[in-house]
Amino acid sequence: MSNKSESDAGPDPFLAARGSLFDFSQMAAVDWDDIHNGEQLIPRAYTSWNALNIVRLGLSIWIICSHIAIIVFILGKQILRTQPKNLLIVNVALVNMLLGVFVIPGKLHFILNPSHVPCNLAVAWDFIANYFQPSVALFAVLSLVFERFVYVYTEKRQRKIKPLAQILGTIVLLVVPWLISTLFLLPIYFGGLVAKARDPNMCLYKTDDHFFVATQLISFIPPSLGVFILAPFTGLLDCLRPKRCFYKPLTPKGESMTVTTVVTLFSIFAEAPFCIVRVLMMRLECNTPDCTRFSETLTVTWWVRIIKTAVFPFVWLFYTDIRDAMGCQMDFRMSDVDLDSDEEDGFELKQPEPQTLKHTESKESDESEIETRYAKVHFAPTPSTS
Repeated sequence: MSNKSESDAGPDPFLAARGSLFDFSQMAAVDWDDIHNGEQLIPRAYTSWNALNIVRLGLSIWIICSHIAIIVFILGKQILRTQPKNLLIVNVALVNMLLGVFVIPGKLHFILNPSHVPCNLAVAWDFIANYFQPSVALFAVLSLVFERFVYVYTEKRQRKIKPLAQILGTIVLLVVPWLISTLFLLPIYFGGLVAKARDPNMCLYKTDDHFFVATQLISFIPPSLGVFILAPFTGLLDCLRPKRCFYKPLTPKGESMTVTTVVTLFSIFAEAPFCIVRVLMMRLECNTPDCTRFSETLTVTWWVRIIKTAVFPFVWLFYTDIRDAMGCQMDFRMSDVDLDSDEEDGFELKQPEPQTLKHTESKESDESEIETRYAKVHFAPTPSTS
């Protein structure tokens, strides 16, 4: 009876398909610190709540809490959330949170429960952890660097830019990283899944490694190349900025160059080893002891990615407005720019220095009255209020 049903179903496409065998459930349950030596897997017995797994869980919790803190802080301050660059920082933080919310906890679950690995979850974890998250993270950084480039390049014309155009541009920069990574990577990745075994208890696929290599390269090369090219131009324009600033709130000269440089180094050089090692492991035959070294190197690259994500929230402290907002004091220069609202979120902006009163006095006061007021303010024991 069973033979008849099998014959009615026709030939098994899994047996007829060509490709490499890949068991997603088994590989998802493999620890990052296991050693691959050809077809032999040498486990290190990290299948319990030992110190290493506790460290991983602690880093996951830290990544979640630190990035939530920076997101809540920026969105909770009106003077910060109205700036496009700060909203793009929130976008980068959301992408980095994927490691703490899904990638690390998912891997711990697979390691500690190797017999309970759902097939769909294992495939989703492989796609998000190895391809999607790195791609969105790099594209989000590219959006931030592009915004800084536009800001420095159009600084003198910032007041002519309509609020609606600024809002629409920010929305596009927020959505594009997620959209590009999904539309380009998802079809290529699933194109590599040639056929699945009929056994419902197995997550065995025949795969085409060429699709996986293409997905890995597309997830890294285009966004990192864009960041690597655009960041130096942004820094160069930032160094050539005039001393007088036209954009409010002010961004000190050289700050955009500093932040884009640090973000570029963190983003590209922390993800590049992971991409290179994975491509080599997919393209080289693992019949030599060198495969053991590749596996150990891949473990190191995973730890580099995790540590980079854990440290990333501190990078945003290079921005003066965020750093000053944490000290509850916004340090704006009022001699070069006229701020329309001084009472946002309870921040008390610094009053003009005595020597700048002649620039802020009304037109009805003549020069002698300004000098008299300056003398009173400068020599009086307590400053008088006007």
